[in-house]
Amino acid sequence: MAGSLRVAGLLLAGSSLLALPLAAQVRFGELSTNLNGTISTGYSADYGNETSSDHSWAVGGAANLSGSFYNPNFLTFAASVYLNQSLANSSFQSISNASGVNLTTNVFGGSHYPGSISYSKAYNSEGNYAVPGIADYVTHGNNDTFGINWNENVPGLPSLSAGFQMGTSRYSVYGTSDSGNNNFRSFNLHSAYSVEGFNLGAYYSNGAGHSLIPEVVSGQSSSETRSDNSGFGATIAHYLPLHGAFSASANRSEWSSDYLGNSSSGTIDTVNASASVHPTEKILLTTSLSYSDNLSGQLLQSIVSAGGVVSGLDSNEESNSLDLLAVASFNVAPNTQTTAFAERRTQTFLGTDYAVNSYGASANYGHHLLGGTFNGAVTMTDNTSAQNSANALGFSATTNYSTEVRGWHMAGAFGYAQNVQTLLITYMNSYYNYSGNIRRRWGRFSLSAGMGSAHTALTQQAGTTNGSQSFNASVGFGRWITSSGSYSKSSGQALATGAGLVPLPIPSPVLPSSLVSLFGGSGYSFGLSSSPVKKLTLSAAYSNSSSNTTSNGISSTNENNQVNGLIQYQLRKLTVNSGYARLQQGFSQSGTQPQVVSTFYIGVSRWFNFF
Repeated sequence: MAGSLRVAGLLLAGSSLLALPLAAQVRFGELSTNLNGTISTGYSADYGNETSSDHSWAVGGAANLSGSFYNPNFLTFAASVYLNQSLANSSFQSISNASGVNLTTNVFGGSHYPGSISYSKAYNSEGNYAVPGIADYVTHGNNDTFGINWNENVPGLPSLSAGFQMGTSRYSVYGTSDSGNNNFRSFNLHSAYSVEGFNLGAYYSNGAGHSLIPEVVSGQSSSETRSDNSGFGATIAHYLPLHGAFSASANRSEWSSDYLGNSSSGTIDTVNASASVHPTEKILLTTSLSYSDNLSGQLLQSIVSAGGVVSGLDSNEESNSLDLLAVASFNVAPNTQTTAFAERRTQTFLGTDYAVNSYGASANYGHHLLGGTFNGAVTMTDNTSAQNSANALGFSATTNYSTEVRGWHMAGAFGYAQNVQTLLITYMNSYYNYSGNIRRRWGRFSLSAGMGSAHTALTQQAGTTNGSQSFNASVGFGRWITSSGSYSKSSGQALATGAGLVPLPIPSPVLPSSLVSLFGGSGYSFGLSSSPVKKLTLSAAYSNSSSNTTSNGISSTNENNQVNGLIQYQLRKLTVNSGYARLQQGFSQSGTQPQVVSTFYIGVSRWFNFF
């Protein structure tokens, strides 16, 4: 009886809210505001194989408040709040009811000292643990972020900008008992000044992060990571005769990381300089220099910046790099440019000195061709080792073409490279990629299709390949029906972080095998949508993916499939919603059966423009 009275009370409250009259616009002295939003009420149910079913009549909605005080150039603000919103009936991206708030404000926008503050918080929201090239793993949890920025732009004085951001995210992975979290903070300062024709700049940054990586992808029961980084530097630039320019920068960065008790830290000093002159309209001459006193540190810092951690590598060993480059460009014709270059690279790494001399040329061409547009570029490089005179010929080419033939719009692109230099001169990269798409419309009928593929590998190291393929197509007939489908496949090596698997930022032979995760999988999806009657929307979608991951020698076979459906009808300011969502996700490494979660909603919402 009490449950029936509670449902009846909620129904009465929701119906009363829907019947509220519109309020007139309101001003409070110097405060000008606008408020609009939706109020919804309806029946929802969720159930699954690992949770008991839940049925309720809920009241929710969303509100958006914006305005200014005194003058928009003095203070503006915006706030949005949402309550009990789910993927089944809205765009708030949660298979279960999500609630949250987003706040932003800008102060002194019309002065020399503008600033802004932002804050957001979400409860029970849906998220993703990224997997390159295929469907992400679905997570759910809470997160919040906070940021503040301030600028000083007084004419005749150095400019200054400062910013601080921090955030947390705590989530669980559907289909496992695993949980993860991310915490970060960052602070930065930037300043610029012009005096006597010199453009000067300086910066300082500091940040820290902490992550707990889910066991299902890390292969470790307690994969906790911590990292800190900071840096400062200065830049200078000035114009040169012959329409030229000069610029230089000096930077120092520091980092430290900890992973499973293994710590790494270091300091990196870098210097960069470049100069160019344009003696004639067709000729451009450029030279540059780059120096680092800690090449090993650069490699390790790139891992930390990507969200990963470092263990088993010595960042304090002696290492450095020096790169000298000279380039001459000549415009042969308005649509053709040629370039010749010479480069000297020296490195000390892992106790050995290396040096490479490179010479090469490139050509770029673009022109109208057969009613379309063609662009292409080719580069040839001769790389010679100073130690043993070993020679490697490098080659790269890219081309793309687009045209229209009897109403068919077509475009394609292709790229290929062999022996392309990487950060380490001891490793060279090779890759190829291609893509294409076609579309056509006949009155209300439309058709489109596309595909793409990419493959990359280190030339000298077997088993270091990454590859992906994707296909998509859609067919539509006006507002009556639109159907779409896609297929993707991906495999390779990645770095496990708190936010997902990310491509390796440095050559994998340099990384210990314990830090490298292997992944591979494929997925497909298709969807239908229709609006047969004005203000009526029908849609349905299905996706399925399967993948394999291996971390620290532990393998897992993973699956993910989702079903979503929506029926929506708008009648003036009323909208009737009915939605269904189902997720099935499982990991063999978790030792439990795949988790199934379903939710259903039917209700009505009312849009208001309060003031």
